[in-house]
Amino acid sequence: SAPTTITSRTMTVSNQENRAIFDGAVVLTRGLLVVHSDHMVVSFHPNRNGAESKNPVGATQSKGQTSATTADSKERDAAPAVSERSIRMVEATGRVNIEKEDGHATCQKAVYYEDQKKIVLTGDPVAWQKGTRVSGKRIIMFLDEDRSVVEGDSQVVIEGEGGGKR
Repeated sequence: SAPTTITSRTMTVSNQENRAIFDGAVVLTRGLLVVHSDHMVVSFHPNRNGAESKNPVGATQSKGQTSATTADSKERDAAPAVSERSIRMVEATGRVNIEKEDGHATCQKAVYYEDQKKIVLTGDPVAWQKGTRVSGKRIIMFLDEDRSVVEGDSQVVIEGEGGGKR
C-alpha cells in the first residue's frame, strides 16, 4: 500500500497513548487520497512486537512545518516512534476537504477506519463525483469497494449530460 504522509504546523506524539496530534493546515496524503483539515488525530496499533521505543520521552512537540510518515523516515526526531507503527484510525476535524481521483467531499468531521478501509463523514457532509452531488447527515465511503452510503435526509443532485463538472 502507498505510504501515508502528514504535514501540519505542529505535531505532538504521545507514545504512551499510541497517537499523534496534528494542528494547523493539516494535509494527509496517501496515494491519490488527500485530506485537508484544521486538526487531525492519528491513532496507531500498539507495537505488536512489544519492543519499547528508543526515545523514552512520552511526547515530542515540533514547531514549523512537520512531517510524519508510516514509511521509513527515521531521520526525523519523532518519526521512529511513529513510523514503526501501523495506523488504526484517523480523525480529521475542522473544515475537512477530501480529494480522491474521481471526486471530492467536504464536512466538519471525517473518521477513517483502517481495518474496514472506510471514511465516515459527519457535520454537513457533501460529496461530488462525476457530476453528482450527494448530501445527508452521514456519508460512509467504502474505499476498497468504490461505493458510498448516505444516511439521514439524503439528497442527490444529478447534473445534466455534459453539463456536469468532472
